[in-house]
Amino acid sequence: MTYTTAALLGVAVTVVLDLLVLRTRLLTRKAFWASYAIVVFFQLLTNEWLTSRGVVLYDEAAIWGPRIGHAPVEDLLFGFGLVVQSMAWWVWWGRRGVQATPGPGPSPALRRLAGRAGGRLTRPARRTPS
Repeated sequence: MTYTTAALLGVAVTVVLDLLVLRTRLLTRKAFWASYAIVVFFQLLTNEWLTSRGVVLYDEAAIWGPRIGHAPVEDLLFGFGLVVQSMAWWVWWGRRGVQATPGPGPSPALRRLAGRAGGRLTRPARRTPS
Protein backbone atom coordinates (compact mmCIF):
# COMPACT_ATOMS: atom_id res chain seq x y z
CA MET A 1 0.00 0.00 0.00
CA THR A 2 1.41 3.39 -0.93
CA TYR A 3 1.45 6.40 1.33
CA THR A 4 -1.16 8.01 -0.92
CA THR A 5 -3.51 5.03 -0.71
CA ALA A 6 -3.17 4.87 3.08
CA ALA A 7 -3.85 8.62 3.39
CA LEU A 8 -6.96 8.49 1.18
CA LEU A 9 -8.24 5.43 3.04
CA GLY A 10 -7.66 7.25 6.34
CA VAL A 11 -9.70 10.25 5.18
CA ALA A 12 -12.54 8.00 3.95
CA VAL A 13 -12.65 6.07 7.24
CA THR A 14 -12.60 9.33 9.21
CA VAL A 15 -15.49 10.88 7.25
CA VAL A 16 -17.61 7.73 7.59
CA LEU A 17 -16.77 7.48 11.29
CA ASP A 18 -17.73 11.11 11.96
CA LEU A 19 -20.90 11.30 9.90
CA LEU A 20 -22.35 7.77 10.02
CA VAL A 21 -20.87 5.71 12.85
CA LEU A 22 -20.30 8.10 15.76
CA ARG A 23 -22.71 10.72 14.34
CA THR A 24 -20.81 13.60 15.88
CA ARG A 25 -21.11 15.54 12.59
CA LEU A 26 -18.08 17.70 13.32
CA LEU A 27 -17.45 18.05 9.60
CA THR A 28 -20.74 19.91 9.17
CA ARG A 29 -19.85 22.65 11.66
CA LYS A 30 -18.37 26.03 10.74
CA ALA A 31 -16.56 26.17 14.09
CA PHE A 32 -14.70 22.97 13.26
CA TRP A 33 -13.45 24.30 9.92
CA ALA A 34 -12.37 27.61 11.44
CA SER A 35 -10.42 25.74 14.11
CA TYR A 36 -9.02 23.29 11.62
CA ALA A 37 -7.55 26.16 9.55
CA ILE A 38 -5.42 27.05 12.58
CA VAL A 39 -4.33 23.41 12.97
CA VAL A 40 -3.36 23.19 9.29
CA PHE A 41 -1.23 26.32 9.56
CA PHE A 42 0.82 24.83 12.40
CA GLN A 43 0.93 21.43 10.73
CA LEU A 44 2.47 23.03 7.64
CA LEU A 45 5.06 24.83 9.76
CA THR A 46 5.98 21.59 11.52
CA ASN A 47 6.08 19.58 8.28
CA GLU A 48 8.32 22.18 6.68
CA TRP A 49 10.72 22.13 9.61
CA LEU A 50 10.90 18.32 9.82
CA THR A 51 11.23 17.59 6.12
CA SER A 52 13.58 20.44 5.17
CA ARG A 53 16.09 19.24 7.77
CA GLY A 54 15.92 15.60 6.72
CA VAL A 55 14.34 14.44 9.98
CA VAL A 56 11.58 12.81 7.90
CA LEU A 57 12.29 11.39 4.44
CA TYR A 58 9.82 10.06 1.88
CA ASP A 59 10.25 7.43 -0.81
CA GLU A 60 9.31 9.24 -4.02
CA ALA A 61 7.73 6.05 -5.40
CA ALA A 62 5.30 5.86 -2.47
CA ILE A 63 3.87 9.37 -2.62
CA TRP A 64 1.64 11.10 -5.15
CA GLY A 65 4.17 13.81 -5.87
CA PRO A 66 2.83 17.28 -5.05
CA ARG A 67 4.37 18.86 -2.00
CA ILE A 68 3.51 21.81 0.16
CA GLY A 69 6.83 23.15 1.28
CA HIS A 70 8.94 20.02 1.52
CA ALA A 71 6.19 17.70 2.82
CA PRO A 72 3.93 15.63 0.55
CA VAL A 73 0.24 16.50 0.30
CA GLU A 74 -0.54 13.16 1.93
CA ASP A 75 0.70 14.55 5.26
CA LEU A 76 -2.25 16.95 5.28
CA LEU A 77 -4.61 14.03 4.70
CA PHE A 78 -3.16 12.07 7.61
CA GLY A 79 -3.29 15.19 9.79
CA PHE A 80 -6.94 15.65 8.89
CA GLY A 81 -7.73 12.09 9.97
CA LEU A 82 -5.81 12.48 13.20
CA VAL A 83 -7.49 15.74 14.21
CA VAL A 84 -11.03 14.76 13.21
CA GLN A 85 -10.89 11.35 14.85
CA SER A 86 -9.41 12.76 18.06
CA MET A 87 -12.23 15.28 18.27
CA ALA A 88 -14.99 12.90 17.15
CA TRP A 89 -14.08 10.28 19.73
CA TRP A 90 -13.81 12.99 22.40
CA VAL A 91 -17.31 14.25 21.62
CA TRP A 92 -18.73 10.73 21.36
CA TRP A 93 -17.31 9.62 24.73
CA GLY A 94 -18.36 12.91 26.33
CA ARG A 95 -21.95 12.37 25.24
CA ARG A 96 -21.90 8.99 26.94
CA GLY A 97 -20.75 10.41 30.27
CA VAL A 98 -17.24 8.98 30.30
CA GLN A 99 -15.67 10.33 33.50
CA ALA A 100 -18.98 11.65 34.72
CA THR A 101 -17.49 12.10 38.19
CA PRO A 102 -14.77 14.71 38.57
CA GLY A 103 -11.17 13.60 38.87
CA PRO A 104 -8.97 14.15 41.93
CA GLY A 105 -8.26 17.64 43.16
CA PRO A 106 -10.44 20.61 43.94
CA SER A 107 -13.32 21.45 41.67
CA PRO A 108 -13.16 24.64 39.58
CA ALA A 109 -15.77 26.24 41.87
CA LEU A 110 -13.60 25.55 44.93
CA ARG A 111 -10.55 27.00 43.19
CA ARG A 112 -12.44 30.21 42.42
CA LEU A 113 -13.68 30.49 46.01
CA ALA A 114 -10.24 29.88 47.46
CA GLY A 115 -8.74 32.46 45.12
CA ARG A 116 -11.20 35.12 46.31
CA ALA A 117 -10.74 34.28 49.98
CA GLY A 118 -6.96 33.92 49.70
CA GLY A 119 -7.19 30.60 51.55
CA ARG A 120 -5.91 27.09 51.05
CA LEU A 121 -7.75 24.61 48.92
CA THR A 122 -9.33 21.74 50.76
CA ARG A 123 -11.74 19.31 49.25
CA PRO A 124 -14.80 18.44 51.35
CA ALA A 125 -15.05 14.86 52.46
CA ARG A 126 -17.18 12.66 50.23
CA ARG A 127 -20.40 11.46 51.68
CA THR A 128 -20.99 7.75 51.66
CA PRO A 129 -24.46 6.48 50.84
CA SER A 130 -26.43 5.54 53.97
